[in-house]
Amino acid sequence: MRWRVSRRSASTTGAALVGGSADVLDFLLPLWVGAALGATPTQIGALVALELAVSFAARPVAGRLVDTRERSRVAAAGAVLCALACGGYAVAPGLGVAFVAAAASGAGGALLWVAVRAITAERLEEDDGAFAGLYSAVAFASWFFWVPSLVLLPTLGYRGVFAALGVACLVAAALLMRSVRREPVQHPPDASVWRDVRRMSPLLAVVALTSVAEAGVGLILLLHLQRAFELEVHEIALVFLPGGIAMTVLPRALHRLTGRHGRRAVYAAGSIGSALFAAGLALAPGPLVIAALWVLTATAWAALTPIHEAAVAHVSGTRTGRGMSLLGNAGLAGAATGSLLAGALYEATSWQVVCGLLAALIAVGAIAGPLALARLGVPDRPRPAPVPAG
Repeated sequence: MRWRVSRRSASTTGAALVGGSADVLDFLLPLWVGAALGATPTQIGALVALELAVSFAARPVAGRLVDTRERSRVAAAGAVLCALACGGYAVAPGLGVAFVAAAASGAGGALLWVAVRAITAERLEEDDGAFAGLYSAVAFASWFFWVPSLVLLPTLGYRGVFAALGVACLVAAALLMRSVRREPVQHPPDASVWRDVRRMSPLLAVVALTSVAEAGVGLILLLHLQRAFELEVHEIALVFLPGGIAMTVLPRALHRLTGRHGRRAVYAAGSIGSALFAAGLALAPGPLVIAALWVLTATAWAALTPIHEAAVAHVSGTRTGRGMSLLGNAGLAGAATGSLLAGALYEATSWQVVCGLLAALIAVGAIAGPLALARLGVPDRPRPAPVPAG
């Protein structure tokens, strides 16, 4: 009997496998590059920034392919590139090969995520919380992958774990290929890209600004836990674990709150919570307090990310791939900038100063985000899915 898999389950499971692998990779990579390859914080920031920059450059191409080609096939190609990147890290003798692997990872992530989010947007008519469900599945895979990765790390080493993550990405590619439609549904762009950029610019600007702070916080937190508190890898993972669990169990519940109180109110509350976390880091006395604070920002991301994606799906029309590529690029531009700045500032200034600056940037989103949603004409409350008759 031939193995068949639905398009919905394939896109969600494939995204979870690649997303879980990528999150573990993002967690281990800065620690490995610093400890094994002797990279400085600035070099680590440059490596992260290169991956984000390549992903930024590849996203317009990904958006075009997603709007004119079979979406599951595009997502599968992205998963293969991510697998090759993991394999590159597994055999990298020095920073040169690591930078090549980072470039492959950036291109693969662009193809996969633009395609998966466009496929998810197809389900909004039947499930207005589809993006919350996708976020939850990817978040579950992230911390679920941490357990075997950290258990195997002493035996396999960093390189062995990177190779295992590459295998998971290949499984995702095979799963996505099983859901390819016989005849692709094409969604040709019907307007210039600059017109879409101008129309979405209020939201894109907010996403870019907050991404500067969020990426910076994530990077310096890893470095601070390793250097200031001298934590081992598994101890650092335990600091992040409560936040990972929150991102798994809360998205659907937060989506219900969004339906009750509106997108703008939830956006403002989420931004304030994330800013409080960043500010609180400056005064946190130890890892336990940091772990508790991390739950605040995890909750904020679980609320805000599906709002961004649903808003873009609403205003994109038939150009969902283009819309998701623009949204992704706004986040990547901010994240690349944040990674570079955070690594350099961590070396040049104090921990408290960096945390304060990043918290201020996040707090801007509490006002700018709701204003952007209103300007785009996005309904404040998600439209409930129709109830089947009978």
